[in-house]
Amino acid sequence: MSHWIQHFRDNSNAAYLIYLMLLLILIADSQTQLGFAHGVLYAPLLLLASLLNQPRVLNVSFVLAVAAIVLGYWLSPAAPAGFASAYVLANRAGAAICLLLIYLQTRSAMQLQQRESAIRDNLTQQQLELASQLARFGCWYLDTHSKMIRLSPQAALLLAGNTDTQLTVSQFCQLFHPDYRSALQQALTACQEQHTAFDIECPCRPDASPPCWLRIIGHCSADDNALLQGVLQDSNAVHQSEMRLAQAQQRFQQWADSMPIVVWTAASDGQLTFVSQLMTVFSGMPTEDLLLNWLDIVHPEDRERVMSHWQHCLQTGDPYNIEFRFRRLDGQYIWHLTRAVAVYDSQGQIEKWLGSAMALGVGSKPGQALVSPAQVP
Repeated sequence: MSHWIQHFRDNSNAAYLIYLMLLLILIADSQTQLGFAHGVLYAPLLLLASLLNQPRVLNVSFVLAVAAIVLGYWLSPAAPAGFASAYVLANRAGAAICLLLIYLQTRSAMQLQQRESAIRDNLTQQQLELASQLARFGCWYLDTHSKMIRLSPQAALLLAGNTDTQLTVSQFCQLFHPDYRSALQQALTACQEQHTAFDIECPCRPDASPPCWLRIIGHCSADDNALLQGVLQDSNAVHQSEMRLAQAQQRFQQWADSMPIVVWTAASDGQLTFVSQLMTVFSGMPTEDLLLNWLDIVHPEDRERVMSHWQHCLQTGDPYNIEFRFRRLDGQYIWHLTRAVAVYDSQGQIEKWLGSAMALGVGSKPGQALVSPAQVP
């Protein structure tokens, strides 16, 4: 039943159908002798009109129904012989009163529903504005017919304090850095022609230093294919965090490269993620190859012992302490003391490993191994 009601509400011709049925009842009433209760047939139509949730349709239907009751009295054939006129008038008046009560009740329910909807919409708008202030975002809309972009006040403010809330596509793209305008234009065009959603980041305020980064999200409206809509969000904080992280990584690399020992890091699964420049110079292998195939420069006699101890430490979190031989650029194997400790996250899980390797000597092992073959777990 609810599906039928929703389908009836969505039908643009529903109001005209109600008016047509009112006319049909009036025609039937005009062909029937007075005294029959045709007036009550208008009541279901009034209830049907209330389902549309359109006050104008309800008002018009009520007025037409009452007018049809009165008009039917004059158009209908005379009542049967012996049927008092008072009964006819009472019948018509009763039908009009019934319609009035239905009209007042349904109109009151409709007004209550509209007030509740307005309260919900107002609350939603307030929540949206609060979220917009906290997350620093605004909405934009593009009418593909007029080729005009309409901005919310929040979106206009993000665009370099722009005061215009309506811009052409070209004016909109001009607000962003020249290097990104073409990509933005292509994204908007693809969204219009192919209904392809997009999510890109562009710096606006081309003359600002540093630039202000904005995330631009767009998609085709499900209700109107001629309307594109989306969100502008300030992503400056994310870019600043990424910049600080990159700077920190650069400082760490510079510090590691300045050390007289090899500095390395590994992920929780043991895969190397960084090795200082000293090992690259020592082994003659590019950094990318070292990260993936560092075991290739370990002496063949030491590889099984090295990997066995490394796997044990990865599983248990024990500190990694071992002596083994690395192959130098000239093919000579050099003993190194290699150590690493696990770094844990807030949940107590291993996040990464920080390690070092220090050269000890050439040829035979210079000292007692920290981990001998018999001691490897």
